[in-house]
Amino acid sequence: MRRRRKRRKREGKLPPGVGPPGAGLGGVRMVELASFWVGDPLGPIEIASIKSFLRHGDSITVFSPHALELPEGAKWRDANEIYPSETIIRHRKTGSAALHSDLFRYALMAKTDMIWVDLDVIALRKFDFESEWVFGWESHSSINGAVLRLPKDSHALAALLNLQPEFRGLPEYMSGFRRFRYHLKGLGKGLTIDRWPWGAIGPRAATHYLKKTGEISYAMPVSAFYSVPLVEASRFVTPGALSLAQVSPDAWGVHLWAKELRHIIATEHGGGIPEGSFLDLALTEQL
Repeated sequence: MRRRRKRRKREGKLPPGVGPPGAGLGGVRMVELASFWVGDPLGPIEIASIKSFLRHGDSITVFSPHALELPEGAKWRDANEIYPSETIIRHRKTGSAALHSDLFRYALMAKTDMIWVDLDVIALRKFDFESEWVFGWESHSSINGAVLRLPKDSHALAALLNLQPEFRGLPEYMSGFRRFRYHLKGLGKGLTIDRWPWGAIGPRAATHYLKKTGEISYAMPVSAFYSVPLVEASRFVTPGALSLAQVSPDAWGVHLWAKELRHIIATEHGGGIPEGSFLDLALTEQL
């Protein structure tokens, strides 16, 4: 029988007009959001995302190995404060820095109370969640880590933190012929995580450990962040294809699927953001 965690009690009463730690004027709590960025300067998707959080009164810090030009109101901090980032850990086959991003977000949750957000999430309201666990289903079987928060004493987080660059083995959830094939690649000794399948320590690992520990019960519905699936990403840049009225009323935000959306913008719209599209309205703060 699974033991339910008790929600931590807030200690003591606060004077009138004074909120809990992190509160702003009038006792309204300032939510601390964070993300990580490396590589090219921020583009329109990332700028629209940051602006959406600021517009709803949240504080956002973008961590990076080097200083970034950010929208007014956003903060920059050196990523090395959280996780060594002078050398970016990349997936060996694809060269993707998503591996480093996963390592960074888990370290962030172990060291701070910040909520992780990908910079392709458009906030539709203030991210003032009641639970210490913040994540949502992407589909009926998997969560997504675009919005993610686990408390420091989370058993799932502890398991994810074990997946460091020097770790050698295979993903726990890998089975069947695929596991046998990777077992042979590692000559029976396992492989370092940069040689695992792309994204192996991201949502798939998080889903696995959250299910294993029972913390998956805290998952928010698909509508919380992923009401527009990857296969419908073009709706974000098609004028009239998506409006706020068409988004679920219980949505906290929408995930834009940046990699796919950039490809659509480049191949179908000549690199420009179509006027009147959802992304254009988010970028110009008209949502």
